[in-house]
Amino acid sequence: MRNTDRKMWFFLGSGDIILINFAFVLAYFLKFDTIELKDNYIFLLLVFNFSWILVSSMFSLYTFSRVDHLEHIVSNTIKAGVTHALIITALLFSIKASEQFSRQLILYTYIIDFIVVILWRFIALAFIKRYRVSGYNYRRVVLVGTGSVSHQMYKFFQSSQSHGFKLLSVFYYQEAKKHYDFSSVDSKDISELEEFCIDNKIDEIYYAMGMNEDNIIHNLLSFSDKNMIRLRILPDFSSFLFRKIHVNFYGSLPVITLRDEPLQDEMNRMYKRIFDILFSLSVILFVFPIVFPIIALIIKLTSKGPVFFKQMRSGVNNKDFICYKFRSMALNKDADELQATRNDMRITMIGKFIRKTNIDEFPQFFNVLFGDMSIVGPRPHMIKHTDEYSKLIEDYMVRQLVKPGITGAAQVYGFRGETKTTEDMKDRVEYDIWYLENWSLLLDIKLIFLTSWNMIKGQKEAF
Repeated sequence: MRNTDRKMWFFLGSGDIILINFAFVLAYFLKFDTIELKDNYIFLLLVFNFSWILVSSMFSLYTFSRVDHLEHIVSNTIKAGVTHALIITALLFSIKASEQFSRQLILYTYIIDFIVVILWRFIALAFIKRYRVSGYNYRRVVLVGTGSVSHQMYKFFQSSQSHGFKLLSVFYYQEAKKHYDFSSVDSKDISELEEFCIDNKIDEIYYAMGMNEDNIIHNLLSFSDKNMIRLRILPDFSSFLFRKIHVNFYGSLPVITLRDEPLQDEMNRMYKRIFDILFSLSVILFVFPIVFPIIALIIKLTSKGPVFFKQMRSGVNNKDFICYKFRSMALNKDADELQATRNDMRITMIGKFIRKTNIDEFPQFFNVLFGDMSIVGPRPHMIKHTDEYSKLIEDYMVRQLVKPGITGAAQVYGFRGETKTTEDMKDRVEYDIWYLENWSLLLDIKLIFLTSWNMIKGQKEAF
């Protein structure tokens, strides 16, 4: 581990330990109105600290990648916190000491700890990014190759200093260069690479010249090993552009997966399902009884027909299910054929309001409870549109690998409502696939929050 990385590890880890102790002492004060801990609580505090060190090591909390998303880092921290709580609970019961300690104090500790540690993650990561932008905690890197893959990596290095990479040079082979612009750094012949790396104390070499250059790869591997420089290979996956490549090892054989899906993991599906049940039950028990009588009465008074609109939609694995909504249109024969459009004459007066505010989607919380839908996921489309667009858009059916949602990434980021062109639907599908490949419980919470914010401020695409 480099010295600067040790500092980052110590910086984050020390902050966590300080905050755990702060949360415990504050909880003790709230319970007993004093900060003078009794001997048994001093023992419990020591157990808290040692358990956290163990759990943080299990979850590698302080060795995250420089390009990790904040959602992944925070999600990993939450998982570590839950595991820590389980360890403490199991330990207290196993030594029959649970009655010696206040359950209220332990609950207060975890509530306070959850808040301050998550807040600390946001502050610490912002500080680390600022620290790197100021010229510290960076890796000195070079690129070998001047093709399209190398240029994409070059643009990534130039895009932000907060990742902590400092690109010092790009190396070409036998003048095979200049198809792309690398003008912000020096370009050199590969014969100068070894001397340059030693003189400039390079940390990492990124090779992007193709795997057919056996001699170059072998020499680079030998050179990097001897000089303790890490060699990174950038394979050309341009045939699978925009796909999230993942490599597994079956024994010693690398197997490339063109799409990594977090929800393929049984535990992740369980977490998402538990969250869906708890969230939908909360809405059904506490919000729906207030909203339903008012909306149902207005629908009945302003137009003929049922309160609920039922329609077959495409679900997970392309299995059809009945999707429920508050009826927002007058009864019409085109309901299963035509999307709603701006100024659609079929939309009723109350329909305009409930569609714009997403209230028409409230009955879908029952779909979530029944297991046909999730709170967050790709929006379920009409059967007709699934059949049509699956023939026009190559990756369209990928969105059917997960349960459809009441809200989703495409809706939050502006691709909701009418799809006038195939390009509009392509944009929506790209967001749906991005969600599928980057799912986390924290991302779901973020999208729910953004959906609520959009309901308050309004979206021009909502009609």
